[in-house]
Formats: sequence, structure tokens, C-alpha cells
Amino acid sequence: MYYFSQALIAVFLFSAQTTWLEIFSFGGVTPDLILVWVVYCGVQYSRSNGIGAGIALGLAQDSLSGGLLGVNTLSKSLIAYFFSTLKDKFYVKGMIPIGIFLIVSSIFDGLVFYFSMETILRGEVASRFLYQSLPIYSIYNALIGPFMFMALDKIDGWLQPKMSNPYIGIRR
Repeated sequence: MYYFSQALIAVFLFSAQTTWLEIFSFGGVTPDLILVWVVYCGVQYSRSNGIGAGIALGLAQDSLSGGLLGVNTLSKSLIAYFFSTLKDKFYVKGMIPIGIFLIVSSIFDGLVFYFSMETILRGEVASRFLYQSLPIYSIYNALIGPFMFMALDKIDGWLQPKMSNPYIGIRR
């Protein structure tokens, strides 16, 4: 049931990302809800669950985008690995640490996209992507991320069982 609910969260985030989030675009840039959730999974869950979420969500994002297959999978899985490794070394509660984590992950995600487009596809990506779009993308994710973390913490609290053993305290 827990994994089913996580899949429902992913479906909701994908649908929100692709449908009504365009309304809130700033300079043609929208936040990446999947990236925020991958960072959340990397920080909150075990290393294998965080990396698994990064791979699965990156692959789904690659499949839905119609672009080069593997770019989002690579960036999201490396981001999940990075933050699942660092979560024990840093305090990851509060708006500032989450915002910093999301700025770093957004820059990494954007650079993976930029370099893959430049090298593999030989596509022409405007240099304004690095100087205009990437900073807006990073700040946008950092501003939305802490609120999304709070909502995901609340949902995660609802999904966790209240008692580890429901038969504790029952006598014959």
C-alpha cells in the first residue's frame, strides 16, 4: 500500500508538472516538482529507496518528455545518490538547508541537460540558458521546495503506521 501511494504521488506530480504548472511560469521557466520529490526521497528515505525513486522518476520523465532517453534518469539518480549520502552529514530541516540543497540539485540537473544537448545531440542550446534560465530555475525550485517538503512530510506521516505492532498491549 505504501508503494502504491508513492506511485500516486508521482502521478499527481507528473500531471501537475505537465498541465497547470505552466500558469506559474516565470520567464518561461517552471519549477521541477519531480526534482524536488527526488531530493525529498534522497533525504528522507534509505539510500536504496532514494536512488530507486531517482531512477524510476527520471526514467518516467525521460519517457514522457520525448527527448533523449537517459538524461533525466542520469541526473535524477545521481542527485538522489548524492543527497542520500549527504543526509547524515548535514542538518536537512528548515527552509534554508532545503533551499540550498534544491539550488545545488537544480544547477546540477540543468548542467547535465545542457552538456548532454551540446555533446550528444549536437543541439544548439542558447547560452542564455546558463545565464538566465538556470538561475531562475534554481531559485524557483528553492522557493517551492520547502513548502513541498512540508506537504510531503505530512503525507508521509499519514502513510506510516501509527503502531509498529498493533497487537501490543492486548492480553489473553
